Amino acid sequence: MDKKLTIKNPHKIWGRQLYSKWISGTYGWVIGSVEEISDNYYFQLASNGPLKSIQIKLRRNPAKYNPDDKEFLYELWAWSHSNGKWVEEYYPKKDLDTMDGMCMRLGLMLEKILPKG
Repeated sequence: MDKKLTIKNPHKIWGRQLYSKWISGTYGWVIGSVEEISDNYYFQLASNGPLKSIQIKLRRNPAKYNPDDKEFLYELWAWSHSNGKWVEEYYPKKDLDTMDGMCMRLGLMLEKILPKG
């Protein structure tokens, strides 16, 4: 069984709004593009705010295994604009399988890496 994560039609997610009233800082952010380079997807997020763009990466191969739920976890990672460090989050494939799920996880990551205030 191939565990590599595949986005079948990445162009369909372009232009999707990341806004969620439950996730602060997501208003005005959209997915500008998605590129597949080697074993990563690169999501270029765009905004009309003071910070114009941010890149979030998704590793296509599982990064961890959760023995409790018996599932592999995939890593989203990005550079934090609030503290200057890498931020990593791990999600099971089922959380990244739909456009809504992917946008929600990108929004959660965006909330963690944007400057506060």
